[in-house]
Amino acid sequence: MVGEGSDRSRRFFVAVHVGAGFHSHSSEKALRRAMKRACIASACVLREGSGGCVDAVAAAIEVLEDDPNINAGRGSNLTEDGHVECDASIMDGHSGVFGAVGAIPGVRNPIRVALLLAKEQMLGTSLLGRIRPMFLVGEGARLWAKSKNVGGTDGKASEWLVTERAKHQWRRYIGMLDDARNLADGSTAAVEGDAFDSSRTKGIQSSDVLELDEGCRQSSSAKTVEEESIIMDTVGVICIDSDGHIASGASSGGIALKVSGRVGLAASYGSGCWASTRGHLGAPCIVGCCVSGAGEYLMKEFTARECCVSYAVSQADPLSACTKMLRHFINDERNPEDKSAGILFVQAEASSEGLASTELKSVEIAAAYTSPSFGIGFYGSSMDRPKASILRSSTHHQMAKVSQFATRINLVAETCACSS
Repeated sequence: MVGEGSDRSRRFFVAVHVGAGFHSHSSEKALRRAMKRACIASACVLREGSGGCVDAVAAAIEVLEDDPNINAGRGSNLTEDGHVECDASIMDGHSGVFGAVGAIPGVRNPIRVALLLAKEQMLGTSLLGRIRPMFLVGEGARLWAKSKNVGGTDGKASEWLVTERAKHQWRRYIGMLDDARNLADGSTAAVEGDAFDSSRTKGIQSSDVLELDEGCRQSSSAKTVEEESIIMDTVGVICIDSDGHIASGASSGGIALKVSGRVGLAASYGSGCWASTRGHLGAPCIVGCCVSGAGEYLMKEFTARECCVSYAVSQADPLSACTKMLRHFINDERNPEDKSAGILFVQAEASSEGLASTELKSVEIAAAYTSPSFGIGFYGSSMDRPKASILRSSTHHQMAKVSQFATRINLVAETCACSS
Protein backbone atom coordinates (compact mmCIF):
# COMPACT_ATOMS: atom_id res chain seq x y z
CA MET A 1 0.00 0.00 0.00
CA VAL A 2 2.96 2.27 0.44
CA GLY A 3 3.56 2.20 -3.27
CA GLU A 4 -0.06 3.11 -3.88
CA GLY A 5 0.32 6.06 -1.55
CA SER A 6 2.83 7.66 -3.90
CA ASP A 7 0.09 8.06 -6.47
CA ARG A 8 -1.58 11.40 -5.84
CA SER A 9 -4.99 10.10 -6.91
CA ARG A 10 -4.88 7.62 -4.07
CA ARG A 11 -3.76 9.87 -1.25
CA PHE A 12 -6.13 10.04 1.70
CA PHE A 13 -6.30 10.17 5.45
CA VAL A 14 -8.96 9.04 7.92
CA ALA A 15 -9.10 9.38 11.71
CA VAL A 16 -11.72 7.84 14.00
CA HIS A 17 -12.56 7.76 17.68
CA VAL A 18 -14.85 5.62 19.83
CA GLY A 19 -15.32 8.04 22.65
CA ALA A 20 -13.86 9.67 25.71
CA GLY A 21 -14.86 7.86 28.88
CA PHE A 22 -13.86 4.60 30.49
CA HIS A 23 -12.98 1.58 28.34
CA SER A 24 -12.08 -1.59 30.20
CA HIS A 25 -9.02 -3.55 29.16
CA SER A 26 -11.26 -6.50 28.29
CA SER A 27 -13.02 -4.44 25.61
CA GLU A 28 -9.87 -3.01 24.07
CA LYS A 29 -9.30 -5.67 21.41
CA ALA A 30 -12.87 -5.45 20.08
CA LEU A 31 -12.77 -1.66 19.97
CA ARG A 32 -9.44 -1.58 18.16
CA ARG A 33 -10.80 -4.02 15.57
CA ALA A 34 -13.87 -1.84 15.07
CA MET A 35 -11.78 1.28 14.53
CA LYS A 36 -9.56 -0.47 12.01
CA ARG A 37 -12.59 -1.75 10.08
CA ALA A 38 -13.99 1.78 10.04
CA CYS A 39 -10.72 3.16 8.68
CA ILE A 40 -10.64 0.55 5.92
CA ALA A 41 -14.27 1.22 4.94
CA SER A 42 -13.51 4.92 4.60
CA ALA A 43 -10.26 4.28 2.73
CA CYS A 44 -12.05 2.11 0.18
CA VAL A 45 -14.34 5.01 -0.73
CA LEU A 46 -11.47 7.49 -1.05
CA ARG A 47 -9.03 5.16 -2.81
CA GLU A 48 -11.53 3.91 -5.37
CA GLY A 49 -13.14 7.30 -5.94
CA SER A 50 -16.62 5.87 -5.40
CA GLY A 51 -17.62 8.86 -3.30
CA GLY A 52 -16.49 12.08 -1.71
CA CYS A 53 -15.27 12.87 1.78
CA VAL A 54 -18.78 12.94 3.26
CA ASP A 55 -19.41 9.48 1.81
CA ALA A 56 -16.16 8.23 3.32
CA VAL A 57 -17.09 9.66 6.73
CA ALA A 58 -20.51 8.00 6.55
CA ALA A 59 -18.99 4.66 5.50
CA ALA A 60 -16.71 4.63 8.55
CA ILE A 61 -19.44 5.69 10.96
CA GLU A 62 -21.78 2.99 9.61
CA VAL A 63 -19.21 0.38 10.61
CA LEU A 64 -19.12 1.81 14.14
CA GLU A 65 -22.91 2.09 14.32
CA ASP A 66 -23.24 -1.59 13.37
CA ASP A 67 -20.84 -2.73 16.08
CA PRO A 68 -22.80 -3.78 19.21
CA ASN A 69 -19.87 -2.89 21.49
CA ILE A 70 -20.15 0.82 20.73
CA ASN A 71 -22.68 3.39 21.91
CA ALA A 72 -23.91 4.39 18.45
CA GLY A 73 -26.60 2.69 16.37
CA ARG A 74 -26.84 -0.95 17.44
CA GLY A 75 -25.80 -1.27 21.07
CA SER A 76 -26.76 2.30 22.00
CA ASN A 77 -27.67 3.29 25.52
CA LEU A 78 -31.40 3.05 26.20
CA THR A 79 -33.63 5.94 27.16
CA GLU A 80 -35.33 6.03 30.55
CA ASP A 81 -38.32 4.24 29.01
CA GLY A 82 -36.11 1.53 27.45
CA HIS A 83 -35.81 2.57 23.78
CA VAL A 84 -32.99 3.60 21.44
CA GLU A 85 -32.88 7.18 20.16
CA CYS A 86 -29.77 8.23 18.25
CA ASP A 87 -28.02 11.45 17.29
CA ALA A 88 -25.77 11.89 14.25
CA SER A 89 -24.30 14.69 12.14
CA ILE A 90 -21.97 15.24 9.21
CA MET A 91 -20.22 18.30 7.80
CA ASP A 92 -18.47 19.03 4.51
CA GLY A 93 -15.52 21.35 5.02
CA HIS A 94 -15.41 22.72 1.47
CA SER A 95 -19.04 23.88 1.25
CA GLY A 96 -19.83 24.19 4.95
CA VAL A 97 -22.92 22.03 4.45
CA PHE A 98 -24.17 20.35 7.64
CA GLY A 99 -26.79 17.64 8.12
CA ALA A 100 -28.01 16.16 11.40
CA VAL A 101 -30.64 14.06 13.11
CA GLY A 102 -31.48 14.10 16.80
CA ALA A 103 -33.30 11.61 19.02
CA ILE A 104 -34.20 9.58 15.93
CA PRO A 105 -35.86 6.22 16.73
CA GLY A 106 -36.02 3.03 14.67
CA VAL A 107 -33.22 3.72 12.18
CA ARG A 108 -30.33 1.28 11.80
CA ASN A 109 -27.81 3.86 10.63
CA PRO A 110 -28.64 7.45 11.66
CA ILE A 111 -25.57 8.74 9.82
CA ARG A 112 -27.22 7.75 6.51
CA VAL A 113 -30.04 10.18 7.24
CA ALA A 114 -27.62 12.96 8.22
CA LEU A 115 -25.66 12.30 5.00
CA LEU A 116 -28.78 12.54 2.85
CA LEU A 117 -29.79 15.79 4.54
CA ALA A 118 -26.36 17.22 3.72
CA LYS A 119 -26.39 16.03 0.12
CA GLU A 120 -29.87 17.43 -0.53
CA GLN A 121 -28.72 20.84 0.70
CA MET A 122 -25.97 20.75 -1.92
CA LEU A 123 -28.72 20.61 -4.56
CA GLY A 124 -30.03 24.03 -3.58
CA THR A 125 -33.65 25.00 -2.92
CA SER A 126 -36.44 22.53 -3.63
CA LEU A 127 -39.83 23.00 -5.32
CA LEU A 128 -41.49 26.39 -4.82
CA GLY A 129 -38.22 27.69 -3.39
CA ARG A 130 -38.61 25.78 -0.11
CA ILE A 131 -35.44 25.66 1.96
CA ARG A 132 -34.21 22.11 2.42
CA PRO A 133 -33.95 20.92 6.04
CA MET A 134 -30.60 20.76 7.81
CA PHE A 135 -31.61 19.19 11.11
CA LEU A 136 -34.51 16.80 11.77
CA VAL A 137 -35.52 15.19 15.06
CA GLY A 138 -37.61 12.37 16.48
CA GLU A 139 -40.24 10.47 14.60
CA GLY A 140 -40.38 13.18 11.96
CA ALA A 141 -36.77 12.45 11.07
CA ARG A 142 -37.51 8.73 10.73
CA LEU A 143 -40.55 9.34 8.51
CA TRP A 144 -38.54 11.72 6.30
CA ALA A 145 -35.82 9.07 5.93
CA LYS A 146 -38.41 6.44 5.10
CA SER A 147 -39.95 8.72 2.44
CA LYS A 148 -36.48 9.01 0.87
CA ASN A 149 -36.09 5.21 0.84
CA VAL A 150 -33.26 5.18 3.34
CA GLY A 151 -32.70 1.56 4.31
CA GLY A 152 -33.21 0.25 7.84
CA THR A 153 -36.19 2.41 8.81
CA ASP A 154 -38.79 -0.35 9.20
CA GLY A 155 -40.26 -1.72 12.41
CA LYS A 156 -37.58 -4.38 12.72
CA ALA A 157 -34.87 -1.77 13.14
CA SER A 158 -36.10 -0.77 16.61
CA GLU A 159 -35.62 -4.33 17.88
CA TRP A 160 -32.30 -4.77 16.08
CA LEU A 161 -30.84 -1.67 17.72
CA VAL A 162 -31.40 -3.00 21.25
CA THR A 163 -28.76 -5.49 22.38
CA GLU A 164 -28.85 -7.84 25.36
CA ARG A 165 -25.94 -5.93 26.85
CA ALA A 166 -27.87 -2.65 26.61
CA LYS A 167 -30.96 -4.23 28.20
CA HIS A 168 -28.93 -5.70 31.05
CA GLN A 169 -27.24 -2.35 31.56
CA TRP A 170 -30.59 -0.53 31.51
CA ARG A 171 -32.16 -2.87 34.11
CA ARG A 172 -29.19 -2.41 36.40
CA TYR A 173 -29.23 1.39 36.08
CA ILE A 174 -32.99 1.58 36.59
CA GLY A 175 -32.56 -0.46 39.75
CA MET A 176 -29.69 1.70 40.94
CA LEU A 177 -31.66 4.85 40.15
CA ASP A 178 -34.68 3.58 42.11
CA ASP A 179 -32.47 2.66 45.04
CA ALA A 180 -30.72 6.03 44.94
CA ARG A 181 -34.12 7.73 45.07
CA ASN A 182 -35.12 5.59 48.03
CA LEU A 183 -31.88 6.46 49.82
CA ALA A 184 -32.42 10.13 49.08
CA ASP A 185 -35.87 9.86 50.64
CA GLY A 186 -34.35 8.16 53.67
CA SER A 187 -36.14 4.94 52.87
CA THR A 188 -34.45 1.56 53.14
CA ALA A 189 -37.55 -0.38 54.08
CA ALA A 190 -40.17 -2.15 52.02
CA VAL A 191 -42.09 -0.04 49.55
CA GLU A 192 -45.79 -0.84 49.26
CA GLY A 193 -45.28 -4.38 50.47
CA ASP A 194 -42.31 -5.25 48.22
CA ALA A 195 -39.11 -6.26 50.00
CA PHE A 196 -36.22 -3.89 49.41
CA ASP A 197 -33.51 -5.56 47.34
CA SER A 198 -30.33 -4.87 49.32
CA SER A 199 -28.18 -6.58 46.68
CA ARG A 200 -28.71 -3.63 44.38
CA THR A 201 -27.01 -1.25 46.79
CA LYS A 202 -24.37 -3.54 48.15
CA GLY A 203 -21.29 -1.40 48.69
CA ILE A 204 -23.15 1.82 47.85
CA GLN A 205 -23.56 4.33 50.66
CA SER A 206 -25.89 7.30 50.71
CA SER A 207 -22.86 9.60 50.43
CA ASP A 208 -21.67 7.97 47.22
CA VAL A 209 -22.07 9.81 43.95
CA LEU A 210 -23.75 7.88 41.15
CA GLU A 211 -23.09 9.23 37.68
CA LEU A 212 -24.92 7.98 34.62
CA ASP A 213 -23.49 10.21 31.93
CA GLU A 214 -22.53 9.85 28.29
CA GLY A 215 -19.65 7.57 29.25
CA CYS A 216 -21.77 5.83 31.91
CA ARG A 217 -18.95 6.44 34.39
CA GLN A 218 -19.63 5.19 37.89
CA SER A 219 -18.19 6.09 41.27
CA SER A 220 -15.49 3.87 42.67
CA SER A 221 -18.12 2.14 44.81
CA ALA A 222 -19.73 0.76 41.63
CA LYS A 223 -16.61 -1.09 40.55
CA THR A 224 -18.58 -4.05 39.24
CA VAL A 225 -20.25 -1.80 36.68
CA GLU A 226 -16.89 -0.50 35.46
CA GLU A 227 -15.59 -4.03 34.99
CA GLU A 228 -18.40 -4.88 32.58
CA SER A 229 -16.82 -2.95 29.71
CA ILE A 230 -19.99 -0.99 29.05
CA ILE A 231 -18.59 2.50 29.21
CA MET A 232 -18.62 4.10 25.78
CA ASP A 233 -19.40 7.44 24.22
CA THR A 234 -19.95 9.39 21.00
CA VAL A 235 -18.02 8.20 17.92
CA GLY A 236 -16.44 10.50 15.35
CA VAL A 237 -14.66 10.38 11.99
CA ILE A 238 -12.57 12.87 9.97
CA CYS A 239 -11.63 12.21 6.33
CA ILE A 240 -9.40 14.02 3.83
CA ASP A 241 -9.04 13.19 0.13
CA SER A 242 -6.15 13.70 -2.29
CA ASP A 243 -7.34 17.21 -3.23
CA GLY A 244 -7.39 18.39 0.37
CA HIS A 245 -11.16 18.24 0.77
CA ILE A 246 -12.17 17.43 4.35
CA ALA A 247 -15.32 16.24 6.12
CA SER A 248 -16.21 15.11 9.63
CA GLY A 249 -19.08 13.37 11.35
CA ALA A 250 -20.34 12.05 14.68
CA SER A 251 -22.88 9.54 15.96
CA SER A 252 -24.10 8.52 19.40
CA GLY A 253 -26.75 6.64 21.33
CA GLY A 254 -26.62 9.39 23.95
CA ILE A 255 -26.36 9.25 27.71
CA ALA A 256 -27.66 6.31 29.70
CA LEU A 257 -31.22 6.72 31.00
CA LYS A 258 -31.66 9.92 29.03
CA VAL A 259 -35.09 11.49 28.82
CA SER A 260 -36.82 10.57 25.58
CA GLY A 261 -36.34 13.38 23.06
CA ARG A 262 -33.01 14.53 24.45
CA VAL A 263 -30.62 15.71 21.71
CA GLY A 264 -26.92 15.55 22.51
CA LEU A 265 -23.49 16.62 21.40
CA ALA A 266 -23.25 14.37 18.33
CA ALA A 267 -26.11 16.17 16.57
CA SER A 268 -25.44 19.76 17.64
CA TYR A 269 -24.07 22.22 15.08
CA GLY A 270 -20.51 23.27 15.82
CA SER A 271 -20.27 21.05 18.87
CA GLY A 272 -19.83 17.37 17.97
CA CYS A 273 -18.00 17.82 14.67
CA TRP A 274 -16.57 20.54 12.44
CA ALA A 275 -14.65 20.75 9.17
CA SER A 276 -13.29 23.66 7.17
CA THR A 277 -10.84 24.45 4.38
CA ARG A 278 -10.63 28.17 5.11
CA GLY A 279 -9.29 29.87 8.20
CA HIS A 280 -8.86 33.39 9.49
CA LEU A 281 -9.64 36.01 6.81
CA GLY A 282 -10.19 33.29 4.22
CA ALA A 283 -6.65 31.92 4.18
CA PRO A 284 -6.32 28.19 3.33
CA CYS A 285 -6.59 26.10 6.50
CA ILE A 286 -7.67 22.44 6.23
CA VAL A 287 -8.91 21.32 9.63
CA GLY A 288 -11.41 18.87 11.09
CA CYS A 289 -12.48 18.16 14.65
CA CYS A 290 -14.69 15.71 16.56
CA VAL A 291 -15.64 16.07 20.23
CA SER A 292 -16.82 13.58 22.82
CA GLY A 293 -17.84 13.86 26.45
CA ALA A 294 -20.21 15.75 28.74
CA GLY A 295 -22.56 16.97 26.03
CA GLU A 296 -24.67 19.50 27.89
CA TYR A 297 -21.55 21.47 28.80
CA LEU A 298 -19.57 21.04 25.59
CA MET A 299 -22.55 22.09 23.45
CA LYS A 300 -22.65 25.49 25.15
CA GLU A 301 -19.12 26.23 23.96
CA PHE A 302 -19.53 25.05 20.33
CA THR A 303 -16.40 23.08 21.15
CA ALA A 304 -15.58 21.51 17.76
CA ARG A 305 -15.92 24.80 15.89
CA GLU A 306 -14.09 26.84 18.51
CA CYS A 307 -11.20 24.39 18.52
CA CYS A 308 -10.78 24.83 14.75
CA VAL A 309 -11.11 28.61 14.99
CA SER A 310 -8.55 28.71 17.80
CA TYR A 311 -6.05 26.83 15.67
CA ALA A 312 -6.71 28.97 12.58
CA VAL A 313 -6.18 32.19 14.51
CA SER A 314 -3.15 31.15 16.55
CA GLN A 315 -1.50 28.82 14.00
CA ALA A 316 0.34 27.26 16.96
CA ASP A 317 -0.27 23.53 16.57
CA PRO A 318 -3.33 21.23 16.71
CA LEU A 319 -2.48 19.80 20.13
CA SER A 320 -2.23 23.27 21.66
CA ALA A 321 -5.66 24.17 20.28
CA CYS A 322 -7.22 21.00 21.75
CA THR A 323 -5.51 21.44 25.11
CA LYS A 324 -6.55 25.09 25.33
CA MET A 325 -10.21 24.17 24.84
CA LEU A 326 -10.12 21.38 27.41
CA ARG A 327 -8.36 23.48 30.04
CA HIS A 328 -11.04 26.11 29.61
CA PHE A 329 -13.64 23.35 29.96
CA ILE A 330 -12.26 21.85 33.19
CA ASN A 331 -11.65 25.25 34.78
CA ASP A 332 -15.14 26.54 34.02
CA GLU A 333 -16.98 26.86 37.33
CA ARG A 334 -20.30 26.63 35.48
CA ASN A 335 -19.50 22.96 34.87
CA PRO A 336 -19.15 21.56 38.40
CA GLU A 337 -20.30 17.98 37.76
CA ASP A 338 -18.57 16.29 34.84
CA LYS A 339 -15.12 17.20 33.56
CA SER A 340 -14.90 14.32 31.07
CA ALA A 341 -14.18 15.18 27.42
CA GLY A 342 -12.04 14.23 24.46
CA ILE A 343 -11.10 16.06 21.25
CA LEU A 344 -9.80 14.51 18.03
CA PHE A 345 -8.27 17.07 15.65
CA VAL A 346 -6.76 16.70 12.18
CA GLN A 347 -4.91 19.40 10.24
CA ALA A 348 -3.70 18.84 6.67
CA GLU A 349 -1.00 20.41 4.51
CA ALA A 350 -1.61 20.61 0.78
CA SER A 351 0.53 22.21 -1.91
CA SER A 352 -1.06 24.39 -4.57
CA GLU A 353 -0.88 23.39 -8.23
CA GLY A 354 -2.47 26.31 -9.96
CA LEU A 355 -5.57 28.28 -9.10
CA ALA A 356 -7.99 25.39 -8.76
CA SER A 357 -5.87 22.42 -7.79
CA THR A 358 -4.23 21.27 -4.56
CA GLU A 359 -2.30 18.16 -3.62
CA LEU A 360 -2.48 16.54 -0.19
CA LYS A 361 1.00 16.24 1.33
CA SER A 362 0.83 15.53 5.05
CA VAL A 363 -1.44 15.58 8.09
CA GLU A 364 -1.08 16.15 11.80
CA ILE A 365 -3.46 14.33 14.14
CA ALA A 366 -3.90 15.35 17.78
CA ALA A 367 -5.97 13.91 20.60
CA ALA A 368 -6.50 15.49 24.01
CA TYR A 369 -8.75 14.14 26.74
CA THR A 370 -9.64 14.56 30.41
CA SER A 371 -11.33 11.17 30.77
CA PRO A 372 -9.75 7.90 31.93
CA SER A 373 -9.41 6.76 28.31
CA PHE A 374 -9.99 7.81 24.70
CA GLY A 375 -10.13 5.37 21.79
CA ILE A 376 -8.65 6.60 18.50
CA GLY A 377 -7.52 5.13 15.17
CA PHE A 378 -6.10 6.47 11.91
CA TYR A 379 -5.06 5.38 8.44
CA GLY A 380 -3.22 7.19 5.67
CA SER A 381 -2.41 6.22 2.09
CA SER A 382 1.30 5.97 2.94
CA MET A 383 0.66 3.48 5.76
CA ASP A 384 0.68 -0.31 5.46
CA ARG A 385 -2.37 -0.72 7.70
CA PRO A 386 -4.61 1.25 10.09
CA LYS A 387 -3.43 1.97 13.62
CA ALA A 388 -5.78 1.98 16.60
CA SER A 389 -5.28 2.39 20.31
CA ILE A 390 -7.14 3.02 23.55
CA LEU A 391 -5.25 5.97 25.00
CA ARG A 392 -5.20 5.93 28.79
CA SER A 393 -4.60 8.70 31.27
CA SER A 394 -1.64 8.25 33.60
CA THR A 395 -3.56 9.82 36.48
CA HIS A 396 -6.65 8.79 38.41
CA HIS A 397 -9.74 9.64 36.40
CA GLN A 398 -11.20 11.84 39.12
CA MET A 399 -8.33 14.29 38.63
CA ALA A 400 -9.00 16.97 36.01
CA LYS A 401 -5.90 16.72 33.85
CA VAL A 402 -5.48 16.93 30.07
CA SER A 403 -3.75 13.89 28.57
CA GLN A 404 -2.31 14.24 25.06
CA PHE A 405 -1.31 12.39 21.91
CA ALA A 406 -0.04 13.74 18.60
CA THR A 407 1.60 12.48 15.43
CA ARG A 408 2.48 13.87 12.01
CA ILE A 409 2.18 11.68 8.92
CA ASN A 410 3.82 12.34 5.57
CA LEU A 411 1.46 11.00 2.90
CA VAL A 412 4.09 11.19 0.19
CA ALA A 413 6.39 8.75 1.97
CA GLU A 414 5.73 6.68 5.06
CA THR A 415 6.73 8.76 8.05
CA CYS A 416 5.04 8.77 11.44
CA ALA A 417 6.56 10.44 14.50
CA CYS A 418 4.33 10.07 17.56
CA SER A 419 4.34 11.93 20.85
CA SER A 420 2.15 11.53 23.91
